[in-house]
Amino acid sequence: MKKLYITGTDTEVGKTYFSGLLCRHLVEKGDSVCYIKPVQTGYPEDDDAKTVRGMSGAETKVLHTAEPPVAPYIAFDEFPFDETVKEINSVTGYDWLIVEGAGGIMVPLDSEYMNWHIPRECGLDCVVVVPNRLGCINHALLNKHFLEKEGIGFAGFAMNNHYMATKFDRFNISMLNDLTAHSVRYVFSKDLEFIND
Repeated sequence: MKKLYITGTDTEVGKTYFSGLLCRHLVEKGDSVCYIKPVQTGYPEDDDAKTVRGMSGAETKVLHTAEPPVAPYIAFDEFPFDETVKEINSVTGYDWLIVEGAGGIMVPLDSEYMNWHIPRECGLDCVVVVPNRLGCINHALLNKHFLEKEGIGFAGFAMNNHYMATKFDRFNISMLNDLTAHSVRYVFSKDLEFIND
């Protein structure tokens, strides 16, 4: 089973839409897919698993929810980290496991754990969703550097072209590829494009 953790350089950068596009691609080519959202705040108004299921038809589940649209650190006195890891690690029988984090990789789950602890403890390789706009190179490189420093698998960048605002933004993909030995694996806006595979 191939296992990915979808994170982003910030909140609201297209992680869920990318997850839906990726799951749809995998389902359409005949692979079985399980999508998990470990923690969903702003629930039930905000339901990323429902969005991904509607886009792809993949099996989806949310493990923990909170109604306020806030960081898990605020929503949970003590995040059920061990339970979360156990549930993710118990998934079997699929070709793909796609786990989408809440916000960026350094978002605190509680006073002890952050998002990055989940992919590290579950052996998930990270895809970092990057909004293609001014400033994205710095944010992308910081994420890659942190993941590699912590010994977490880095599976490349997914560039979200929805955010392109100037003629110069089109150079961000080639610049990031030049600086990271061609680590941009996906480009998306409305549809998903695979590159550097």
